[in-house]
Amino acid sequence: MSNKKTGNVLFQQANEAYFDDEFEQSESLYTQAIAADSTVGDYYLKRAQVRSKLGNTSGASSDARKASDLTANKSDQLRQYFKALYLHGKWAFELKQYDEAAESLRKAATINPSHEEVKALLEKTELLTTPVPEPQAEPEAEGAEPARPKVRHEWYQTDDFVILEVFIKRVQKDAAAVEFGERAVSLSVKMATGSENNYDFDPLQHNIVASESTFEVLSTKIEIRLKKAQPGVKWSHLEQTDEDQATKSLSQLGSSRKGVSWDTIAADAEKEAKLKPSEQGVNELFQSIYRDADPDTRRAMMKSYVESNGTSLSTDWSSVGKGPVETLPPTDTFAKPYSS
Repeated sequence: MSNKKTGNVLFQQANEAYFDDEFEQSESLYTQAIAADSTVGDYYLKRAQVRSKLGNTSGASSDARKASDLTANKSDQLRQYFKALYLHGKWAFELKQYDEAAESLRKAATINPSHEEVKALLEKTELLTTPVPEPQAEPEAEGAEPARPKVRHEWYQTDDFVILEVFIKRVQKDAAAVEFGERAVSLSVKMATGSENNYDFDPLQHNIVASESTFEVLSTKIEIRLKKAQPGVKWSHLEQTDEDQATKSLSQLGSSRKGVSWDTIAADAEKEAKLKPSEQGVNELFQSIYRDADPDTRRAMMKSYVESNGTSLSTDWSSVGKGPVETLPPTDTFAKPYSS
């Protein structure tokens, strides 16, 4: 029996023990289910409830936090995610861990703003949380680009929206402004001291629908809701990374006017019969390397060949991926720019 099946069988047995009020046995069975498969958030969530029944509030809070981590960003587990956030917030509050409680309750309130218990507990919790200091920009070196002021922010997503939370307390509703672009968002905040701080998230990992994106100023944060241009697409980062940019550049290279299909070259062996024996050997070598190469090696070959205008061919993606490949014409010749 696989670990997942074993975990599911133990989980069902634990549920039966729970309904029979056999809480200690139930906790033991949930623990065994987690040992068999630790990737299921519901296992932790149910054990959290049992531990609460047994008076183990600390263990219950820890399990609820783990359950929320495992069910976050999964649209088919939104109900479990909300419950895990609410219970963690409730138990963290009982443990006087007010900052942790507030963090979970804010997320729960975003999912279900009309939940009365969440709203009431969040209001009590925010009165006890550690004040968030006003963000300060670091001194700029002469000639350097202005640095983004430091501020705590978090984000999560649903199928249709990316929700960005910027934690700045006591901002007046008319003191914040947000500009949405096709792939960027800019937040401007006028602080009580009279200073103005700007926070730019640019470029975002994916496109958004600016006209359907909104923001709201709350007591402890500014919540920005970014409408996904492609609903259902999961974002792995809020902003575009260097790896994302490299992948995009290669995709553009593949569809450019100078695109080279090494697959076609490898398959077109019959044309090689017309080449000189020495040329055949070189081309067969290139075909063999490309045919047997991993994806990074193929990308390196394509990028180096295209960007160098056929004067260079590299298989080292760690080097080629760092930037454009220079054209290296033969000795006593020079590279002439292409004009369409």
